[in-house]
Amino acid sequence: MSNQKEKATHKTVRLAIIRIEKGRPNIVSDKRKMSVAAVAEEAGVSRALIHRDCPDLLERIKGGVNKGVRQQRDAKHTELNEYKERNRELRSEVAELKAMLAKVQSQNATLIRKNMALSSDSAKNSNVTQMVYSK
Repeated sequence: MSNQKEKATHKTVRLAIIRIEKGRPNIVSDKRKMSVAAVAEEAGVSRALIHRDCPDLLERIKGGVNKGVRQQRDAKHTELNEYKERNRELRSEVAELKAMLAKVQSQNATLIRKNMALSSDSAKNSNVTQMVYSK
């Protein structure tokens, strides 16, 4: 008779694990992560009973816990790679903008020098008259 009871308990715990894995538990919150405590609560048994009588299911529960951690880690890793790629793009854009700025600064300096040369030439030359615009 105890073998029959043990089988029923084992089945109850296994079904609780399945419900939690599928995200459709009856008792615990569907947002709750897989754990021995969550499975025990869902199955209506004690955590000690799972540890004592269901070592094979205990491994499945622990695998489920690690699965959630792995999924979370993988999601964070993917997000990090996306940020790294965006960072590379932005660094490339910054380098491009710096090169453009240096080119414009060089052109600006050249034009300032030419303007100063022309201004000094016009001041020295008496044939050139300065035109003043007024409104």
